Amino acid sequence: MSVTVLLSLALAVTVVALLAYMLAQKPVTTAQKLIQQHRYEEAAAHAANDSAGHLHRAEALKLLGRFDEAIEEYRQSDDPAAREGVALALAHARRDLDNAKRIMEQTIATHPAIQEFQALGLAYILLRRGDREAALRLYQDNLELLETRFRDDYTDPDPLLAETLVMYGELAKAAGDAARAEELEGKAAEWAPRSVWAHTAMAKV
Repeated sequence: MSVTVLLSLALAVTVVALLAYMLAQKPVTTAQKLIQQHRYEEAAAHAANDSAGHLHRAEALKLLGRFDEAIEEYRQSDDPAAREGVALALAHARRDLDNAKRIMEQTIATHPAIQEFQALGLAYILLRRGDREAALRLYQDNLELLETRFRDDYTDPDPLLAETLVMYGELAKAAGDAARAEELEGKAAEWAPRSVWAHTAMAKV
């Protein structure tokens, strides 16, 4: 087989592989676009009624501080991230914290994702439960990775990361770093204006 034929075959295989990869990517939905535009009410209204849609509606509702409604939407999604969402929404609402801890631990065990973010979520739940020592130990174990993430990887404003910044701020405050906590809360308000996280930050000024 000639070099030309081999090159043609290689090119064809590459094109097919790239096309398959592109088709496999999840398209950005209307709800996701609206969330990025800080139009949370509209995002909740326009989310589809499939698994992904319930997840996106839950995220929009959580940004609005409507945690009970968010939990109901998360429970209608089969995305692993939805279980994590339920656990954190329960913690924000300060209810059923034993269940929140159990769900978060199960999710970490069965669907590990960004280790330091999941650890931060669990530490936040532990802090809300009154397990301060365990929460701070877990936080300190992941602090360097958290700093690296927000210094090097997650630098563009994203409303969906505002919740993480708020939890990060709560743990920083509990660890005695009030200045860092204030900085993180301010960034959360900047990244998700008109959200519950922005209102919380402004209430502390």
